[in-house]
Amino acid sequence: MAPFPESESMTIKRLEVALRKKDMHLLKDGAYKLHEKFHTGHRFEFTPELEQILNYVKDNDIPDEIKEILCPTIEEILSQDSYGNSPDSRLQTPQNPSNTPGEITLREEDIKLQGQAYEDYLASRGQNTSHQKEADKQPRKETITLRQEARQGDVLVFYDDNSRDISHNEIKNYRNKLNNLFSMQNHDGDYNLLRDIATLNNIVDTKVFDIDKVIAMLKTSKSNVSFVTTSQSQELTKILCNMGIDFSIPYVKNSADENTKFNFIPMLGLSNIYVCSHCNMRSLKTDFATKTLSVQCPNCDNAAFPDLYAINSYNPDCNPIFWHRAMKAFIKSKIWIIINPPLDENKEIIFDFIKTAGECSEPAKIYIFTKENDKKEFYTNLFSKILPKEQIYADFSSVEELCANYIKEQITNKINEKY
Repeated sequence: MAPFPESESMTIKRLEVALRKKDMHLLKDGAYKLHEKFHTGHRFEFTPELEQILNYVKDNDIPDEIKEILCPTIEEILSQDSYGNSPDSRLQTPQNPSNTPGEITLREEDIKLQGQAYEDYLASRGQNTSHQKEADKQPRKETITLRQEARQGDVLVFYDDNSRDISHNEIKNYRNKLNNLFSMQNHDGDYNLLRDIATLNNIVDTKVFDIDKVIAMLKTSKSNVSFVTTSQSQELTKILCNMGIDFSIPYVKNSADENTKFNFIPMLGLSNIYVCSHCNMRSLKTDFATKTLSVQCPNCDNAAFPDLYAINSYNPDCNPIFWHRAMKAFIKSKIWIIINPPLDENKEIIFDFIKTAGECSEPAKIYIFTKENDKKEFYTNLFSKILPKEQIYADFSSVEELCANYIKEQITNKINEKY
């Protein structure tokens, strides 16, 4: 999947929303986005908005590490003559007379879910800013360095349930009915979906094997863990809940701790993520005692149904937020653990996604486990070609053996090196 290029207006909205919410993490990401966009030669049109942001950042209590990258970038944009204005004329842009000093006008309509969907697609940024003043002189080199710093300690787990019994045609037919239901003003026929949901739940809620061992291994890890999966089984979240792991799902479930280190990204949805037919809010059901076909939306009390997507073609149904976050997880992670990577025709687009992620990334180590020798050989050769400098471990007879090797490489050896 190729990334959606971010527009100039989206980049500026990111900065405006960050300032309004006083979200310094988002503001820092937005500063790097703007910096990169400027150094691609982009011709900026919304210079008054940028000037307003610049004035606000200068006049308010913003961390120096953000100011050092954001302010010089905006000043350089404003100082150029390529937009048909002189630097002086741009710096005299009238301010909103209703604004008091140190305030910035932000519209509520700018704060939308779509504005967050593209967040941090290509890379996460690092924390070390000691050389940021040199960024304007060497932007590309600095960007690479920061990405490498950000990846340290991050772990990516990709899991495919390897089930060949799932009919993506049935899921696609269900999704078409669900989308049609959402587009209707009168929700006649809601219950016609229930039989389809019952059938699909019996298909997709497959047992998951061995992955619990990997999750248990990473439970006490100090690393940031991103768990990306194409499985649609609620059994995965059941494992996480039973292990007491506090996890988040983008725009579905927030963790109790904002600094949670376990991010769960279901690329194709889950049978226990329910999307509301009225307000589109998504919620996660973690009561596994009963099978549920539909739930009441916690936001508006309307009916909500399982949020499932089909991928058996190059015109797949998907939630772009999940796919964007999955790509981000691949790119930012230093270590990849790939379990049951797909190689069948129905999941060709997932293979393409993994290959694209490999072409955009520089992981230090890749662990591969599959019981099928053709898959093991295929993915080993694939990563050896596109990531020839990386360490690839694939000769495992079991997940336990992979975990033992990981613990030895990542924990035991480092302790020995330290002492």
